[in-house]
This record gives sequence, C-alpha cells and structure tokens, in this order.
Amino acid sequence: MHVVHFVSFTSSAAVIMSDAHFPIDISVNKLLEWLVSRRHCSKDWQKNLVPVREKINIAIQDMPELDEVRELLSGSFINYFNCQRLVEILKETEKDTKNFFGCYSSQRMKDWLEVIRLYKVDNVYLADAAQQLTRTINYEIPSMKRQINKNRQLQEESVSKEEAYLKSSAEVRTQFERECQKLGIKGVHVKSELLSLLKELPGVFDDVANSVAELKPAIDFYRAFINFTLGHNLPDAEFLPLTHYILKKGNTTTYEWRSGRVPDVVAERRPSSPVNIETASDEQINFGDSAADEAISLESTSQSNGDFVHLDQIDFGADGDDNISWDIAIQDDGSGSNEAANGGISGSDEGGADVAQGIDALSVLHNPTTREMFLNELREIECFLTQRLEEMLIEGDVLLVSIMQKATEAIQSQSVASVHAMVERVKALLGSLTSHKMLHLYQLHSSPKYVDRLLSVYS
Repeated sequence: MHVVHFVSFTSSAAVIMSDAHFPIDISVNKLLEWLVSRRHCSKDWQKNLVPVREKINIAIQDMPELDEVRELLSGSFINYFNCQRLVEILKETEKDTKNFFGCYSSQRMKDWLEVIRLYKVDNVYLADAAQQLTRTINYEIPSMKRQINKNRQLQEESVSKEEAYLKSSAEVRTQFERECQKLGIKGVHVKSELLSLLKELPGVFDDVANSVAELKPAIDFYRAFINFTLGHNLPDAEFLPLTHYILKKGNTTTYEWRSGRVPDVVAERRPSSPVNIETASDEQINFGDSAADEAISLESTSQSNGDFVHLDQIDFGADGDDNISWDIAIQDDGSGSNEAANGGISGSDEGGADVAQGIDALSVLHNPTTREMFLNELREIECFLTQRLEEMLIEGDVLLVSIMQKATEAIQSQSVASVHAMVERVKALLGSLTSHKMLHLYQLHSSPKYVDRLLSVYS
C-alpha cells in the first residue's frame, strides 16, 4: 500500500511543519478524498480547474525561445509546478519590464502570474497534484515497470540471438573455408579463382593418362582371367577399348579416337580468363563447347589453349600460281546433317585438312561422353579385382581351388597383396577423376551459368 506523509494545512494552504505538527500517513488512493473531506479543497475543484487550463493555453502562445522553456512545454500535461518554474524563468527574461512599484508590464509575466493565482483559488493545485500523484502511482509507474521488464526480456533475447548468430556465422565461415579448401581456392575473389581452376584440367588429365600405365598389371590380370573363363581370347575391340587406347596413345583428341586420324587443326575455344572476370558478363566468358562455331581460318595465328594447340600455318606442298583458300565455312543445307554442328566427327575440307572442332576438339578425358566411358571401364576393373580379392580370401573352397589349378601362370601368380595393391591403384585413379573439385571443374568448363550458381553458394 502506498502512503503519503502529510501535515495539517493552514487556511492559506501553506505546509508548515513544527514541533506541534506531526506528519500523518494517508493512503494514496484516498489522498484526494482526504483533501476534500478536510476542506483543504472544494468538491467542485474540477470546475475551478477549467479556467486555469484555458489561461495556460493562451499563455503558452507567447514564450521566449529557451531550451528549458521548450522542455517544460513539450510535456503532455502542464501542472502547477511547471507553471512555477516558468515564472522563475520569466523573472530573468522579463526583468527589464519591472516598473518602479515592482510590478511587471510584460504580458507574458502577467499571464503566468494569473495562472498561479487561479491555481491557488481553493487550493485547486493541491487537488490537481493529488489526482496526478494517484494516477502516476496506480497506472503510469506499473506500466513503466512492465515496459522495463519487457525491454529487459527483449534485451536478453537480443543478446541470446546475437550469440546464436555469431555462432552460426562462425559455422558458416568454417563451412565456407572448408568448401573453398576442397576446391583449392582462397575464397577472396571467388569468381576469378573458380575460373582460374580451369587451367588445372589439362595437367590433371595428363597425369591421369600417364597413371594408366600403372594399371597395366591389373588390366593384363583381368584379361587373362576373362580369357581363362571364356576359353578363348577376347578381341581388343571388346575389352576395355578406351583404356587400351589411352594406355597406347595417351589423352588424344576425341577426333583421333573416333576417326583414327590425327587432326591437322584442333580448333577448341576455351574460356578466356584474362578478361576482368569480376565485372565481365556471361557473354564475355566464352566456354566454346558449342560445335556451331564461326568460320575457321587455317592461316590465323593461334596460341596454346592448354589442352591442345591450334596449328599456326600448314604447308601442304602446294606450289605454283594456284592459290588455295584453306578457310572452312560451316554451312547448313537445311537437313541438319552438319556433323560439326551436331558434335560428330569433324570432316576435312576440299584440300584434305582434318579439322577437329566442337566436341571433337576436346580430349577423350575432357569429353563428358568418353570420360564417362573411361570411368565405367575403371569401375569394371575395380569390381573384378574386388570380387577376385574376396574369393582369394575364402579358405576351404575345394571347388574354387580345383578350378584355379587349371588357370594360367598369370592368374595363379597373383597373391592377395598384389591384387589388393591393384585395387588401391584403380581407386586412386578413379578418385582423381571423380573428386569434389573435379566435378565442379567439369561443370565450370561446360556451362558459363554454373559459375553464377557456384557464386550463389559460396558468396
């Protein structure tokens, strides 16, 4: 319960405390009622308050431009104590208007002195202050407490959310760095770093082609086992054709793999990395996998593109005054049978030059179709070696032992350790072509839009 210490009032409403006057405790809710019952204020004090409010509304229209005055008048309710403070301020600002008799000629001062006088009629200011005090204690202070508690709760929730966001941010940053590490980039200029990875593809493919030689024991073992099982020698064309081709000739163009002829010109257009990748549009980055290329001139000077080299000039031994134009123009006859446009084997021009363009200009490991064919052959070897290793680990299988006794020396000479080593070499080669990084590189080379998709993930 809220109580107010009060003392008895004189008829002039002055609060005087002496040895003969002791304070009394009055409940806040009964303060106004007590003032009226003790006749310190009249019952109709609210009627007397109306002219006070009207006078205040008139007086505030003309006030000095002071910060304290603006602060006092900015409140939603101007009470008696505000008016007293305004009078104190006006005594300083209007002191020049004071006459010989001590009265003020300033209308501002007259208005506010009149407000003070009206407040004191029947102690209206006491009733008004009691009502404001009761309202403040019963309503405004509890409301402020609730708002404070609500704000504290919001503050605690905000701090908790901030900690969660910081933790989430750290986790995302760690994941981002981990993904960048998988791709082999720093993550500073993501787009340029992603496109620069394309330079690594030719070197990776060359390493893979060179590593195929390490699989020769596994390939020979697999072939010997198939020949033993079938009872006859399997033709070369039916046994790991692409693996045998890479083992023999390396990572050549798809054109040479399909036609058996070495192309005179390899016209593969690769992504142009020297452009300003950070600001270049997709149209400026030419990935060149479309076979419907521009006309190709054999006389134009070209530079190495990483995997292959455009031949600068070709001398076919044509002497004399006959000038032969080696330019190849791709024309559509309306039937859609243009092999170059369809990604098939690039043909020869009228002079007999073999030109590999479009998808035929890609190496067999760069070409998605032949690369998948090579991967399937590697998986075939892996499955055979894994199955054979499981069979060799089985003990007490009399039937299997009796069958293997009839096998050739190339089969019987293999031990568990040697077969296990073969399996590991095949898995390592498969892993180098199917790693997380390589899968992204394949997509980066195939589609310029894939760069933007990666940026949306890693940015």
